[in-house]
Amino acid sequence: MQAHDITPRQRQILKAVIHDYITSGAPVGSRSIARRYLSDLSAATIRNVMADLEEVGYLSQPHTSAGRVPTDLGYRFYVDSLMRRPKLSKVDESRIEKGIRPSWGQAEELMQVTSRILSDLSHYAAVVLAPKLTQNTWRRIDFVHLNRERILVVLVADSGLVQQKVIVIDEVIEQTELDRISRYLSTLLGGATLHQLRNRIVARMAEERDEFNQLMRRALELSNKTMEGEGGEVYIGGAANIAHQPEFADVKKMKEMFQAFEEKSRLVKILDQFLAPGGVRVLIGGESEIRELRELSLIASPYKSGDHVLGVLGIVGPKRMAYQRMVALVDFTARLMSKILTEAAA
Repeated sequence: MQAHDITPRQRQILKAVIHDYITSGAPVGSRSIARRYLSDLSAATIRNVMADLEEVGYLSQPHTSAGRVPTDLGYRFYVDSLMRRPKLSKVDESRIEKGIRPSWGQAEELMQVTSRILSDLSHYAAVVLAPKLTQNTWRRIDFVHLNRERILVVLVADSGLVQQKVIVIDEVIEQTELDRISRYLSTLLGGATLHQLRNRIVARMAEERDEFNQLMRRALELSNKTMEGEGGEVYIGGAANIAHQPEFADVKKMKEMFQAFEEKSRLVKILDQFLAPGGVRVLIGGESEIRELRELSLIASPYKSGDHVLGVLGIVGPKRMAYQRMVALVDFTARLMSKILTEAAA
């Protein structure tokens, strides 16, 4: 059934069933809809419409004697065609802004704070995909000697975010040499990505005199090491919140869910789908490629600096969630982060 095939009455009843199920968590009967939402319709009329909606796949009936619950298809129609897009309260907006603004400079702290705020306000899990080192543009890079084989890389992005990474090298490089390499690379950066930086080093090596080759060789090696294994870090806040939902009283379901959160590489693959510009998107139940997340929904949005997308943030919760409020939370937070990061890059 397509959106234009739904009659106004069917839309009205489907919306009422979803609102009631989100609130109660129990299968919804026709008498409940008549009493709470549509007193001008008889229970028999509502029951017939609910049967029609079940036939086309928007509702299901767990047991023959029970009421109906929304299906993934029903939720999808609700999100796309029935749901209003309310604004957050000024209190919530203020809480998000006061939490995020003081921590924007350090990437790790910003991601952690954002995931914590979203999980606290939603009472579900929150996920934040940090900017990927290879996709960001940089204004400065520093190398700090930690011990014989390990070096701390400190990168300052054009957006003002500071990201850090520890790399392992094959030869000892003293701090004085690391300082020379840092200064050299920082002169080459000028808003480049790490891939562009590497290409610039290779081009310079073909042009410069022999005495510079060792410096550039080491600079190239450190640049390559910095890019190794760079898949984007995922920060998860409030995962335990989902375990308190009645849908996850089943221990097996709960274990599967936590297993999915632990395998962050799979989460990165899902969140990568949201990196394209376009605002908030909703992934519902069986639409997910991860089997263990098919009892959940993901509401996520990219955040950016100027026109450059940096990462993704979102909320993960049961399919029976208050989509209106969750979409508003994600949308406001992503727009605020984008505003802060754009201002910092100006």
